[in-house]
Amino acid sequence: MADSRAMTFPETSYGIVKRLQTIESWADRVAQRLGAPSLSILDFGCGTGDHVTYPLACLGHRVLGVDMHEPSIQEAQRRYPLPNLLFRMARLESLIEEGHRFDLIVCSEVLEHLHRPQDCLALLRRLLQPVGALVITTPNGYGSYELLCRLQRGLTSLGIDQLLRRAVHARRERKARAVEAAICAPVPAANEQVGFLNFESGHVQFFRERHLLEAFETGGFRVTERRARTFLCGPYIDVVLRLPPFRQALYRMNNRAADLLPFSWSADWMFLLEPTEKRIG
Repeated sequence: MADSRAMTFPETSYGIVKRLQTIESWADRVAQRLGAPSLSILDFGCGTGDHVTYPLACLGHRVLGVDMHEPSIQEAQRRYPLPNLLFRMARLESLIEEGHRFDLIVCSEVLEHLHRPQDCLALLRRLLQPVGALVITTPNGYGSYELLCRLQRGLTSLGIDQLLRRAVHARRERKARAVEAAICAPVPAANEQVGFLNFESGHVQFFRERHLLEAFETGGFRVTERRARTFLCGPYIDVVLRLPPFRQALYRMNNRAADLLPFSWSADWMFLLEPTEKRIG
């Protein structure tokens, strides 16, 4: 397999590098168990495929990225034309009817958007090979991310969040102008949104761990491993942790804190699941 792409994009307070490294490690474990050089992988809710779907394809896996947001799929298709990577819009029921089965399914930051996550899990169970595995990542409903999002909504209603954003943007513009003056050339603006384009789908689930475990059991899965992703993340945290030259060191400390502190304190959770029994039919 090719080398991991986990370090070709920088870490953030959201632990995107740690998430990919964890998924890659779990994928390797499944491949070793199956005795296969590569896996068939479904990334359900793939967005633009930047931080999970495409890196897994770079490792040699056969990857299908599925999302219901058409602009995200179109952008993913434009960015990543690989022979072992396909992006498409599709419902899980359609994939089942087409006879698809996967060695590994990744469902990252999806369940919190669904009114009935247990129904989605049951469908994913039908798409999984009997000895396959499912990776779930989702926010802690009472961790720093969700709490800070609620704080942001409150500040937005008061007009305070807009003032804070303007102050941050003004500071960044001053820094950019200083760089331009130093190098005597304009600093190019980023033209591509990385990670996802769908900002319209809000969270409707705010999980406690026991609620997730109940949903997993109802969907036909049991947890074989779990890992905390990051301790502090969400609105305003990146501003605090984005302090050069210490930025990456602070992000690593943030990730490490999630590993050391109680699991219920982390902002986001990662689970490796396996079927509770072999699928019939």
